[in-house]
Amino acid sequence: MASYKIVPYSTNHGEEIIEFGMNDKLMDIDASFTENRIDFAIPGLSFTLLFNNQPILSGGIVPLWDGVGEGWILSSKRIFNHKIQSAISVKKRLDLICENNNIWRLQTAVKEEFKTGKRFAEWLGLKSEGLMQMYGPDKTNYYRMAKIYELHR
Repeated sequence: MASYKIVPYSTNHGEEIIEFGMNDKLMDIDASFTENRIDFAIPGLSFTLLFNNQPILSGGIVPLWDGVGEGWILSSKRIFNHKIQSAISVKKRLDLICENNNIWRLQTAVKEEFKTGKRFAEWLGLKSEGLMQMYGPDKTNYYRMAKIYELHR
């Protein structure tokens, strides 16, 4: 019987996602900068969605200081067969992590050309705060996206 499961993130999950293939060719370049990736396995702040024990996506939050965290997501090509479950899992898990860790500002950087990534961030409730020019390790532009949790205003 096929089953979904959320488990704590392990860097092995990230390596498997990258090896299998990322959900967009634009992300292959970013994934190649291994020393700059922020896919940290922080207990309680990172997770992996598995389907039949294969990683579909991983995500988490890296604390910057009290109340503020940088979000990240690694998605494999497997996500295309699990779009709805993946989207719901990410939204619920990120909101839960923020609530449980008193994070009132969740922010992330989305590559300017990654239109699907920007739409997904907006669906999660993040708003664009502007374009960061030459931000990426390959000197590409990124949008700074952020969500302020109203509960903490």
